Amino acid sequence: MLVRFSRYEISFTLFRAIYLGASVTLAAMALDMSYSIREDVFSSTPNMTMVDGIRCDTMEFTTFHIHAHLDIFVDGRPFTVPSQIGIDPEGRCLYWLHTHDDSGIIHIESPEERQFTIGNFIDIWTKTFHNTQLFDNNLNGTTNALNMYVNGIKIPTDTDLRNVNFNAHDEIAVILGPIQADKIPSRYEFQQGL
Repeated sequence: MLVRFSRYEISFTLFRAIYLGASVTLAAMALDMSYSIREDVFSSTPNMTMVDGIRCDTMEFTTFHIHAHLDIFVDGRPFTVPSQIGIDPEGRCLYWLHTHDDSGIIHIESPEERQFTIGNFIDIWTKTFHNTQLFDNNLNGTTNALNMYVNGIKIPTDTDLRNVNFNAHDEIAVILGPIQADKIPSRYEFQQGL
């Protein structure tokens, strides 16, 4: 039995085969190109200053991606960690350590795995912080004390507080002056997915 196809059926079948072949080829090329693009092709903005070896880049990275929470108390009162720390106001770039809101969550999104410290974050914030000074509060000659707690555990007073590392889901509390022991946070409830 001889089967005959109309010109329309042949044209449609040929069109479909070419379309599917081209789609598969383009998808394969796109996938191949996406694997060849490395994160370091996204350069930092040239007129932004590197801080502690941390660039201000045009994108967020996922190679090293964690979150920590920072609370600051001055004389027993909370001090708000503002939004947009480490994010260029003109939207050109953002540092690997930054905040999106004033919740105190620090986003650490880096193209390389390394230890980041509270000192790195405070330097990006352009504030002064070390064992005898918190922002404009110089502790030399005062009775105030500067203490730090990580997940509710006090950091020894002989530790350089600037060098305290951020780890995933740490709750870090920096306390200037007196505070009631039950007010020192030991954990933070991160949203699911952070």
